[in-house]
Amino acid sequence: MIQGFIGRSPIYDRQLDVFAYQLLPCDSTRNVDDAPLQTLQQVWEKARLEKLTGGKAGLLSFPASWLENLPDLSLPKQQLVLCANWQALDEQAEKHLKELAAQGYLIAIATHHYAPQLAKKLDFATLLAVEAGEAVKEIAPFLDEIHAKGLKLLVNQVETREQYDAAFDAGFDYFQGDFFQRPRLLQGTHIPANRLAILRLLARLQDPDITIEEVENLVSQDVTLSYKILRLINAAFYGLPKKVDSIKRAVVFFGLNRIKQWAMVIAINAIDYEPRELIITALVRARTCEQIAGQLGREDAEQYYISGLFSLLDAIMDAPMEEILQQLNLTDEINQALLYGNGPIGQVLQSTLSLERGICHRLPLPQLDLQNTMQAYLEAIEAAESIRHQLEKSS
Repeated sequence: MIQGFIGRSPIYDRQLDVFAYQLLPCDSTRNVDDAPLQTLQQVWEKARLEKLTGGKAGLLSFPASWLENLPDLSLPKQQLVLCANWQALDEQAEKHLKELAAQGYLIAIATHHYAPQLAKKLDFATLLAVEAGEAVKEIAPFLDEIHAKGLKLLVNQVETREQYDAAFDAGFDYFQGDFFQRPRLLQGTHIPANRLAILRLLARLQDPDITIEEVENLVSQDVTLSYKILRLINAAFYGLPKKVDSIKRAVVFFGLNRIKQWAMVIAINAIDYEPRELIITALVRARTCEQIAGQLGREDAEQYYISGLFSLLDAIMDAPMEEILQQLNLTDEINQALLYGNGPIGQVLQSTLSLERGICHRLPLPQLDLQNTMQAYLEAIEAAESIRHQLEKSS
């Protein structure tokens, strides 16, 4: 039984591909010394860590108090990067870290301030992490020396373009932060015509009065969109008794709402955006919101799915959310959820975002069953990874 929750945040390499996910354990009491470690072990035992990371590595930051117990846990040594705060380590804790490294664990060291003598002591580590800002300036003159020792460098909590550029130009290897989930253009920037066309398609698909015939005609008009939907369906559901060779047949098999959802995903993915991970994060949010709505007995779970899927449209479109919503045919409830986190849909969306960030102790929905929600989150990740695979094959 998984009592808590583990969220995740992408860590990108210099090409903005996902290198790993930062793991964010939490429980409703925020007891960071015990419960999250237990939660991590439970997830590994019950669900396997690769389900949480989609097969990528997971980076776990932990307090020094965990070090004594970590060697006794059956954690995946080549999939898990253990990250300790250097300033919080005493001599005994440093010894424990070296022992873990000797057992084959990958070790990362986080530091608030860099001093040249630190690199000389890190022969057991593979990664050095600092927060964006002053620490990047401190460490920049020593990057060649650090790299020469075989250490990679990670900058955390990147919030702005300036912070990202500074770390990238200095030669950092990996990047993590909310900057990658925000639009990068200035307020009021006009949406390009090709992206407006996609928004109009999304708006038409969201018309509550749209018929099966209209969806079929709308999708079939775009040969590429129709082809990719059918290819995705036949690849993802290869056990079907007969190949799905038309949008109409697809609607019969899977229902109108599911076909609309796939059409929206493919349309969004056709946009030239980066990092490409944004669509996967949006898909995980969409499925998680949908599942939470079901757990709560909420009607019209599709509206919750849409709120999660569209929660990153501003970052994907590089435009303000307000301007995007002016082009879409969404309900006022979804608009309020996306803009302000208000209303029943906003509660579910904001709870999903809090869980993703490892914040369980002040959820907008405190009655949420974390055990069931963790399972729903893992299923959402699995579904999103399946769609990632099909999108990559059809690109």
